[in-house]
Amino acid sequence: MKGKGQGRLSFRAIEVFVAAIEERSISKAAKRLGASASAISLQLSNLEEILDARLIERSSRRFQLTTAGELFAPRAKSILDEVTIAKAEMSSASYAPKMNISMAVMEDFDSKVLPHWIAKLQGEFPQCKFTIKSGPSHENHAALSSRGFDMIIAADNTTEIDWIEEHQVLHDPYILVVAAPQNVDASIDELMELPFIRYSQEQLMGRQIEAQLRRTKNMPAKKYECSSTQAVFALVEQFNGWVITTASAYLGANKNNLFGSSIPLPKFSRTISLYSRRDTMGEIPFRSSEHLRSSLEEVFLRRVEKSLPFLKDTVRLINSSEN
Repeated sequence: MKGKGQGRLSFRAIEVFVAAIEERSISKAAKRLGASASAISLQLSNLEEILDARLIERSSRRFQLTTAGELFAPRAKSILDEVTIAKAEMSSASYAPKMNISMAVMEDFDSKVLPHWIAKLQGEFPQCKFTIKSGPSHENHAALSSRGFDMIIAADNTTEIDWIEEHQVLHDPYILVVAAPQNVDASIDELMELPFIRYSQEQLMGRQIEAQLRRTKNMPAKKYECSSTQAVFALVEQFNGWVITTASAYLGANKNNLFGSSIPLPKFSRTISLYSRRDTMGEIPFRSSEHLRSSLEEVFLRRVEKSLPFLKDTVRLINSSEN
């Protein structure tokens, strides 16, 4: 390498390096950071020049850390974490710098719970800017693992990971949703005669539903499968069919022309939690989960009581003492 020791090491260069190695792609790192691929490549080249070491072997066919890159990677990640910790510790102080908190939130909370919750967060953390993306739980988990977001709201994480901090907030029961009111009290055998609309198996919810159907030896014909609740409900309505979904998905979709009912199978539910990277944001994740529970109680549980009264003793908040 030429230019040994020239230039100054910048925080942006560290951020670019970590994004590149976690995404294992210059173009994906550029998308994650909102920059051009050429700008990302330039930052990496400048970083390597300053450190006088090749960090990444990158070409159209290969993207691999060098020995120097392997040594530098944990230090670079630690620098990012330390900066995040410092900002989080100052977040409640009047002299705190502006802090951008990026969040990925499950789609079911978009229309009602999310605005209520963000208003509460803004009240406690007025100096914070919130960047919010909605998406399915499996995509939100992937985004957290790649540092794409600081916090996520998602359903059950099926893998125990020591760097994840989890705050459980809601037991979200599965329910039956049908297109025709006369099918609300249908038996499972009667439902089997109607079109069943599946959630995509790439989704955690889809896999949980499929597992429950297998356990109970009830396997509807595989004909329709969708990756979003809106699409699932549209097909239920179109084909006078049925679906197994959750209370939050049903209420979040605002489908007044579909009917929710108790599922004619053994009861099961999913757990919704707030996740963050452990020990990097101080009290912010805990306080955010407290505000989320409050919003769920004020918004979601009231809607359950009105629209899904049969869930009165099933759906419930998970208090912080239970975590």
